[in-house]
Amino acid sequence: MARAWLGMDLGGTNTRLGLVGEGGILARRHLPTRADEGPQAWLERVVPVLQELMTWGRGEGLEITGLGVASAGVLEREEGRILFSPNLPRFDHFPLGQRLAAATGLEVVVENDANCYALGEHLFGAGRGEDLACFTLGTGVGGGLVLGGRLQIGPLGIGGELGHLVVEPGGRLCGCGAQGCLEAYASATALKAMLNEALAGGRWSRLQPGKGVKAMERAAVAGDELAQELMHTAGTMLGRAAAMVAVATGVELVVIGGGLARGWFLLEPAARAELERTLCLVPARRLRLVRSALEDDAPLMGAAALAQRQ
Repeated sequence: MARAWLGMDLGGTNTRLGLVGEGGILARRHLPTRADEGPQAWLERVVPVLQELMTWGRGEGLEITGLGVASAGVLEREEGRILFSPNLPRFDHFPLGQRLAAATGLEVVVENDANCYALGEHLFGAGRGEDLACFTLGTGVGGGLVLGGRLQIGPLGIGGELGHLVVEPGGRLCGCGAQGCLEAYASATALKAMLNEALAGGRWSRLQPGKGVKAMERAAVAGDELAQELMHTAGTMLGRAAAMVAVATGVELVVIGGGLARGWFLLEPAARAELERTLCLVPARRLRLVRSALEDDAPLMGAAALAQRQ
């Protein structure tokens, strides 16, 4: 009997679910998370969808042996508990793994979403079979490291938190409390904040305060100087962080994912220029910066792979 695994990507806005076999995603579903309603209301909506996928899979002759969950936030992995997540504030300390296991009868593994993203790209995507570092540029900046085919988390549980590499000492305040993190320059939140500050300081732009990344990308393509500067800043800091990761780990491949990566053509020139400037131990061209191949499917597939390994 062929085997399959359930994967879930629990985000602050959407929850994506899929049944994953050896060859990829066999069936998928999604629903709004509605995090403000709390975890119990979310659970009551998501469990029937999981059961539907399980019924469909078993009807296709599949043996379903586990569920992997990719979740934003700091985790207590052994219990499958979210300790803290800014995008899921009402889920703090919720026994996510335990409750899902009780509802489905499956073994459940819970892992950080950016780590699952990195593993998905390593197994199925742009870095198939290769060691890699992965940056996910979204509301914040997540990251993951895969070395020797395994996620690198470390005894502190924070290995691969690449969004909190300090790329500008004493720089902008990050949501983690430190100053100068990559997340404070190359996330959607940071770009909006920098736009608002520049406009309040008298800079001209066709953009209005509060505009998001898609509007900034369109404005940059249309020649808006401030929008172009913001994209240049984000790209520069990303290149600086990539150089740090290369020196610390020796990886040759960096995968860029998340919503901002859709505008990679705007970030790439500055990222590569900064990489050339700061990576001096080896030729900068040896470090490959590539777009995600799986995009939104990466964390779901990585989570299912963890369930398979479990």
